[in-house]
Amino acid sequence: MSALNDWPTPSGWIYGFIDTSVPGYRLVDNDGTALQLADGYYSFPTYITELNTKMATDGGTATTDALGRVVIAGSAPMTWTDRLGWIIGLDVKPGDDSGSNATRTSDRPPPAAIPLMSVSWSTVNRAVETMITIDRRQRGHGYLFGDADVMRFKLLLHVQALRSFRDGWCLSGQVIISSKSPSAFSTDSPWSPSNTDGYIQGYVLGVDKGRWVDDTRTLWQTELLISKA
Repeated sequence: MSALNDWPTPSGWIYGFIDTSVPGYRLVDNDGTALQLADGYYSFPTYITELNTKMATDGGTATTDALGRVVIAGSAPMTWTDRLGWIIGLDVKPGDDSGSNATRTSDRPPPAAIPLMSVSWSTVNRAVETMITIDRRQRGHGYLFGDADVMRFKLLLHVQALRSFRDGWCLSGQVIISSKSPSAFSTDSPWSPSNTDGYIQGYVLGVDKGRWVDDTRTLWQTELLISKA
């Protein structure tokens, strides 16, 4: 029987960015030892690398599995001083601890690493797209960055990922869309006409309302507009 926090193996990912130069997502207490991540602006995969580096200074680890869940191991109890536990997919609040558990695995997809069952993209006509969106939804998509391409991504999400997607971390600001899991992302490189399997990095302009695509409400389809960096 599958665990409650299992979901099908993803074929793509949306990664958000975390800024550890300001309070919020940078602290964990490992059985009385306060650990703080080095200041930086990290994509989710590099954030986990930095978290692993910091945990290692006190005998711990932070890794990801094939589903993108974070597995963090330290000394019990680990206390989630700020929102670091939440951003790695644990259903915890600041001040909660792990009790007698020295290892914790994400309870759901991390809000800054959304697994995708499928993803496809196309370029859009910026002027027409903005006019349609303002007319139908009474709002624009946001700012365009110079002459950057605007790309439409069609996303298919498992219901387990939908809650984390709706938390909104990857619905604004800078994101990366990649076919590589967090543990394999270091081998990825930017998309180009000669590297069509590479990742695409940009800024979110808007998201479609979305819909269920099956009667069991297991799969959700939506579209994301991104201004390519």
